[in-house]
Amino acid sequence: MAALAMVMPILPGKKDKWLKMIEEINSPSQKPDFDAVRENAGLHERTFLQETPMGDFVILTYDGDDPMAGFGQIMQTMDDEFAAFALDVHGLDASAPPPPMPTLVYDSRS
Repeated sequence: MAALAMVMPILPGKKDKWLKMIEEINSPSQKPDFDAVRENAGLHERTFLQETPMGDFVILTYDGDDPMAGFGQIMQTMDDEFAAFALDVHGLDASAPPPPMPTLVYDSRS
């Protein structure tokens, strides 16, 4: 199993909107569908909020056989409403080429 971790900013003034979306995603009516997208991409996702003096960030971790391919699948199948949210809150344009993927530079178990 491989892992991928990435960070995205929460743009200034957008934290409350992000928190509201996380609450909706975790609701019993939406979580199964949101989880299924990750499962269909072969991923287990964890999302963390990192608050810093320089701003707030989302840390995403993905575990699976091919996390980069799974992340690409999520980006390609993202619905228009969530794509608009990602652009507004993170500045991430789901219709643009994917951002550069992180590079693993240290692993205490290898």
